[in-house]
Amino acid sequence: MKEKKYVMGNTAIARGALEAGVRVVAGYPGTPATEIVDECLGVPGVHVEWANNEKVAFELCTGASLCHVRAMPVMKHNGTNYVTDFLMHVNFTGIRGGLVLISADDPGGLSSQNEEDTRILVHQYAHLPIFDPSGPNEAKAMIKEAFELSEKTELVFCLRPVTRVCHARGIIEFDDLPKDLSPAHYEPDRERFIMSAVEMPQFGGIKRPQIRHRWLNEKQALLEKIMEESLYNWVEEGQGKVGLIGCGMGYTWIKEAEQFTGAKLPLLKLGTLPIPRKKLLEFVKGLEKVVVFEETEPFVESLCKRILQEEKIGVEVLGRSGFLPSDGELSLQAVLEGVEKAAPRVKVRKPDTPAMDIHIPIRTRTQCVGCNYRGILNALKQTVRKHKGVVAGDIGCHDAGSFRPLELQSTIYCMGSSIPMASGMVLSGLNRPVFTFIGDSTFYHNGILGLINAANNKINVNVILGENTVTAMTGFQPHPGTGMTLAGEKTTPINVPKLAESMGVSYRVVNPYDIKQCREALEAAVKEEGPSLIVSSMPCYLLSTRQGKKVFEPREVRVEAEKCTGCMICINDFGCPAISFDKAKKKVSIDPMICVGCGLCVDVCQKGAIV
Repeated sequence: MKEKKYVMGNTAIARGALEAGVRVVAGYPGTPATEIVDECLGVPGVHVEWANNEKVAFELCTGASLCHVRAMPVMKHNGTNYVTDFLMHVNFTGIRGGLVLISADDPGGLSSQNEEDTRILVHQYAHLPIFDPSGPNEAKAMIKEAFELSEKTELVFCLRPVTRVCHARGIIEFDDLPKDLSPAHYEPDRERFIMSAVEMPQFGGIKRPQIRHRWLNEKQALLEKIMEESLYNWVEEGQGKVGLIGCGMGYTWIKEAEQFTGAKLPLLKLGTLPIPRKKLLEFVKGLEKVVVFEETEPFVESLCKRILQEEKIGVEVLGRSGFLPSDGELSLQAVLEGVEKAAPRVKVRKPDTPAMDIHIPIRTRTQCVGCNYRGILNALKQTVRKHKGVVAGDIGCHDAGSFRPLELQSTIYCMGSSIPMASGMVLSGLNRPVFTFIGDSTFYHNGILGLINAANNKINVNVILGENTVTAMTGFQPHPGTGMTLAGEKTTPINVPKLAESMGVSYRVVNPYDIKQCREALEAAVKEEGPSLIVSSMPCYLLSTRQGKKVFEPREVRVEAEKCTGCMICINDFGCPAISFDKAKKKVSIDPMICVGCGLCVDVCQKGAIV
């Protein structure tokens, strides 16, 4: 009897890949996809790693594929953006061993700095096929089939789960893992795998990029045939002249909404790109309008409109181009409101929502209690205030410094953008010192390129690098500065000061729990010409505590109320969750149940009230 487990969607995806015989898995941490890589660890014969960025992971997996080994690069949508350059080459060359790209989208930006729809990038732009799962079980089945079809078509396939699929849970059947997989082997094929603008005599002198583009275009007919017959697209009968189309998670929302509607509407479930043209044309017969529910852009909606227009079929197509919300993720409410507007005769019963008689305040983002970033951020706050400086931020735990109460960073875009943006501010002629704060994992991802550029062009930017030796925000994954691989093997950690020295960048290493030392380093950096680097070096407090290690000697901290003037500097310039302000008494207090005794607040208080 096969084993069944109640697991999250990411576990289901990982299990499906393992059952399909994947042998190389690489990615970069990023919610909602992170656990997929973790769940592949520990299987004999399967190499699993955290690469220093998504492009490296994708290229690494492609190298394995060319040796007839199945491989899986894993990333969230931001990473898919980063791999676009390589994506637009591997789509022309094709692959050998099954290669399935996991591109996990985050509608609504639940844990991301943006929301986007990578179906457009992968399918419309790169002309590659996509499976769009509606839940954990389907995601597992899809990825197994994706590996088979990838080899059959010689194309990269993409599985595009959204957050609600990645983090949903379901009962998954675990099949046996394959044994006796064929060994890797490689055959040269330079005309295929060397992408260069050379003329091809056998094609009348046409250059190779055009020939490979033609090859990709010719694959589209095969993909359309495969998806037309796919078991992940089907029609459910219903009544009325209004039909619903559910794509991926959109289908799941529709099925949940059916219990609140007085009638069952005709439903076309779509789980693939290309979409099945014949199924769509058959589905719309007898309908006056269809509503497309998809995450997040009106992509399938536009494809349906084009197909119906080509066939001169006058069925109205509605969706996320204005009829439904054009941003954010779908919800039960959005589906019910869409059905109610599109089919007024359908009686929609709104779900009972319990009234809440309490007000729950929205919490601001902050670092963990005891986090070493809080010390260096406080020092930076004071320095910026003194010199009227500007701070360009980056992605990581430290980005909480951009919110209340610190409100320190002025910009945060994407991985590694902080140093180039800060450099641009300097080059604009801005007569104010410019700082940038970046974490070590982001630095190794691609932030190092910004520092190299600043050094090469002698740009007067002040870089603060938070070196906590781990990718903390996504779950303590190792990186090139950790000194250990995901599998637990020891490695040589990158020495950032030596890197800086090799670039000719002046650097200082500080203890972030020593605010005075941090202030002095920042003041010295401001006075220097050219780029400077301050390495705020201390392991992550939370991870160290879990490992039974100490990053500071805990001390008992208290407030002497008679000395406290209620100036709130410890609140506004520090922001430790253990410190609160009593409006009635106009005094601060420290919660001993939260405080971990790092002692930073003692240095922050200018009245000597915290001891």
